[in-house]
Amino acid sequence: MKKFLLLIILLSSVSRLYSSDLKSELKSNVQFFFRSLTENHSVKDFGVLPEGLEIVEGDGYRGLKLSTGYFELRVDTWGEDIGLLERFNKAKTENEQLFAAINGTFYSSRGILGQIISDGQIPVWPKQYIAALPRCFLSTFRGLKGYQHWFIGETTVGASVLKTGIFDKVWFNGESSTGTIMDNLIGGGGWILRNRKDVHDESFDRQRFRFKNEDLKARRTVIAQDSDRFIYFIVFEAGNSLHQIARAFVHNKVFEKVREAIFLDGGASSCIVLNGKYLVPPLYLVDKARFSAIQVLKSDLTW
Repeated sequence: MKKFLLLIILLSSVSRLYSSDLKSELKSNVQFFFRSLTENHSVKDFGVLPEGLEIVEGDGYRGLKLSTGYFELRVDTWGEDIGLLERFNKAKTENEQLFAAINGTFYSSRGILGQIISDGQIPVWPKQYIAALPRCFLSTFRGLKGYQHWFIGETTVGASVLKTGIFDKVWFNGESSTGTIMDNLIGGGGWILRNRKDVHDESFDRQRFRFKNEDLKARRTVIAQDSDRFIYFIVFEAGNSLHQIARAFVHNKVFEKVREAIFLDGGASSCIVLNGKYLVPPLYLVDKARFSAIQVLKSDLTW
């Protein structure tokens, strides 16, 4: 009966063909309908979580908080037409340390719309299409003792972090130690928060992101970092604008130390896998994450 009533709501939206907000309303109702069909796991379903990992959830958002010293991040790429969960399960057979995965950056049928470094190398496939505009990224650096450090940053206009000797053209939200090597990077993102200030307008003005009206409040995958260098991977559900997401980081106590926040791909691509289950399931019951993801692996070097 519940599913039938939800379907009626969906069809009633279609009948109002000339409504000025038709596309936005219809898309929202479609998402609501399919979310109701999706199995949502409770926190208890994931069992005892390892030290340093915490599930963060609230009104309209859910994700992970990772403490430094317990986990390593790795940028994963693949060419098969499979989603995040299937890719996770396949990768898990090759590396038992894999514990979670988050959808990656924007893509098209031709390849990735951003810059990728994985295990210190530029992947041969998928092909990367680098914007001639500033873009935000998440990067990891490995020090002389093997410890991994995490940074959020931004390229300047036309700068490619895939080239050597251009770090004077790249901004990082911290300083890496001498002798560190960048081993992972995933770019193509836009600003939400910097130095704890709402700078989401820069994603439209300076970075020139262009979204359809119905996508301005689409589901978003957000990466944030706090003053303790902890990393957050959060999916904000549809209905939240970038401004509202920025306000959530500023006003919610759970995010009180967050300094920077950027967005990567969203919509039907947004999902998070934790220990073989969807922590955040995909929209429309179809996992559309493709080509890139951020893997979370248990570290052998705790510090």
